[in-house]
Amino acid sequence: MIKVIRVDHRLLHGQVIFSWTKFANIERVIVIDTATANDDFKKMSLKLAKPEDVRLNVFSVDKAISKIDQIKALKDNIMLLFENVTELSKFIDAYGPVEEINYGLVPSKPDAKRFSNAIYLTPDEVKLTKKMCDRGIKISMQQVPSANKEFLNNMI
Repeated sequence: MIKVIRVDHRLLHGQVIFSWTKFANIERVIVIDTATANDDFKKMSLKLAKPEDVRLNVFSVDKAISKIDQIKALKDNIMLLFENVTELSKFIDAYGPVEEINYGLVPSKPDAKRFSNAIYLTPDEVKLTKKMCDRGIKISMQQVPSANKEFLNNMI
C-alpha cells in the first residue's frame, strides 16, 4: 500500500530515512528516477543509505509504469520517491488517482518561482502541478512529518 508519494531532489537522505520512513512505517522505498536507475554508482549509494529493515527498488519512470500492477499488488507500506516533478507527473498520469503528494525539495533553477523555502517551480513544473491539483490531488509542502503542512493547491 502506498503511504507516501514524495518529490525530493535529494532522493534518499536523512529526512526520508529517519523521519518519513518511521512516521509512515515504511517497509519499501521505490525510487522512480530515470537518471538514477541508469547510474550504478547512484544506485549503490542509495542501497548503502537505506535503513537495514527497508527494502529498496530503483526504477526508471518507464520501468515503474510497466510495473504499476505489481506495485499496486504489494502488501508493504510503500514510499514512492521522485527526483523531479516531470517524472512524477508522467507516473501519476499512468498510475491513476492518488490522494496526496508531498513536495519535499524542488530546488531553485532559472525561471523558477518560489513557493516555499524548499519549493521552486519552473513554469512547466507549475503547469504539471496544476494538472495534478485539477485532478483532485492534494499537493503538500512539508519537509518532515512534524513540520507544518502547507498545500500548494491554494497557491497555484
